[in-house]
Amino acid sequence: MNARSSAPPAPRLAGIRSRWLGAATAGLPGDSNVVGAALVGSLGAGRWDDWSDIDLLVVVDDARIDDYAAPGRLARGLGNATVVVDARQNGPRGTRAVSGQYLVDGLPLWVDWHVHPVSRASWPADSTVIFDRRGLGRLTATFSEYLNAGEREEATPKSPDEHRALRLALVPIAGKLIARRSPETARLIEFIGGPHAPDGAWKDHLAALRRLLGGFAALDLPDSVAAGHAYLDLVEKTLD
Repeated sequence: MNARSSAPPAPRLAGIRSRWLGAATAGLPGDSNVVGAALVGSLGAGRWDDWSDIDLLVVVDDARIDDYAAPGRLARGLGNATVVVDARQNGPRGTRAVSGQYLVDGLPLWVDWHVHPVSRASWPADSTVIFDRRGLGRLTATFSEYLNAGEREEATPKSPDEHRALRLALVPIAGKLIARRSPETARLIEFIGGPHAPDGAWKDHLAALRRLLGGFAALDLPDSVAAGHAYLDLVEKTLD
């Protein structure tokens, strides 16, 4: 675990993340359309803990950006992708993003793929480059600063079931915030559909998330629901 993190240890989650990341990135250097790849977010910046998710920046030839940003196109890690959404609205115009929940050993792992065209690509200041075929430059801006600069891509329309599936996949993210004792916990739970409880204790937050999971049965994503319960059980066991 990163020495600067105060989150409680969760070695099982860290092991799942490491194995998934190794499997997902192993084939990228052999793909002639992929110019380079880097870890961004907390992993790239060295601020990770055992609960951290994965953010990957993949640079591709301009003509192939939509091919690689298709939901499921880059899902090469271990386990199964249960919820995958087009998340291009999270990046600057001209870039693409795909977010997904993967189930590995019965637990969920959230991955954000950022797919950028080589014509406008540089490595953020806080990224960790995995490989680079063309010697791309490095920005002075962090990845977060880069994403938030300029005009955003417009979101693609989503059906009500797609919105509900996304909220289901966010339940473990809220569980992660509970484990970290984050002040953002209550806000995310409310966004998912839970009660407004900014002063709730962590056990109250866990109970609210378990109730929310029970309401997602109609989506016909039983593996994702079961993985959400397993994740919340891990959070409870860690904090008890």
